Amino acid sequence: MGVKSAYKKHIAEGRRIVIISVVFAVFIRLIYFFCFDLSTYKYGNESYLWNLIAPLFENNWISFLSSSICVALIAVLLAHINTKYVLIRRKTLLHIALAILLFSCHPAFIVMNPGYISALAILLVISNLFDSYGTTQKAISTLRVSSIIALASLFSPGILLYFPILWICLALMRSFNFKAFLASLFGMIVVYFPAFSFYLFTNQLNAFFTPFISIKLDNILNVPILSYNYIAWIVVGFSLILACIILINNYMTNYKDKIKIRALITSLNLIALFALILLLFLNIEPANSFYILLVSSVLPLAHFFALAQEKWIIILFYIYIIFYTAACFLTFIPIS
Repeated sequence: MGVKSAYKKHIAEGRRIVIISVVFAVFIRLIYFFCFDLSTYKYGNESYLWNLIAPLFENNWISFLSSSICVALIAVLLAHINTKYVLIRRKTLLHIALAILLFSCHPAFIVMNPGYISALAILLVISNLFDSYGTTQKAISTLRVSSIIALASLFSPGILLYFPILWICLALMRSFNFKAFLASLFGMIVVYFPAFSFYLFTNQLNAFFTPFISIKLDNILNVPILSYNYIAWIVVGFSLILACIILINNYMTNYKDKIKIRALITSLNLIALFALILLLFLNIEPANSFYILLVSSVLPLAHFFALAQEKWIIILFYIYIIFYTAACFLTFIPIS
């Protein structure tokens, strides 16, 4: 069996890749759980709801199990999106395997945190976004998307930064106009007006504004990428090179996809690119942007590798897996 045939059978179209991914994820997650102090990776924010439920995850086992359930939900939602909209024109489970692996590559992922809520919310947004393609009910579709973002912001306010890019994505779906823009604002009002009313009538109005006034100018000016260590720079560099290769390949081969699929893939690329920019250059919940970056990158990444026809892409996949495995175990190396 040749390299291409073996890759197609066992990786691109095989089920074994998911089994291997699950086994490795369980293995590495348990190692992280027993070898690292999880309190180091717990983080909160100034949101309305997260601080209320955060005490539920003080127990390490509950936090570990909750994060694992979230990873499973992310995999299920990604599978649903790909099955419903047929983004990858080949029967594959690679997107499920990649999601499981990506959300198990660092000790921070075994801790339940607001990033998981944002990741799940973005997947729901993406599903509704795709469902709105060419719809005549533009305002209703936009209302659904904005309501999900607004609800998620009660747990992680930083997700509100994604409104502008979602307006662009809605335009790509041919489902955005002035009424849709007003509907997106109304979706915000529907969620935030009851919250404002609660804090107003309980004489806690300062608490309502806390998530917004807690953003300090000094923090914004502190560009995250400037504080990265050399390992983080290597990961960023490799990821950027891989992203450029995927984008160029998509541009050269997207004629093979239907027009709708091109629009869907482009919207995922835009969300991922926007999340990357926020992660590297804006110090407002960078961990939140990282989770959104990963979850929005899975399908474009799987689309690239699952449809591999050239030998160099197959070799690149194995390089990616080697790099991923090395990154998982580099966390055990103390970095000053």
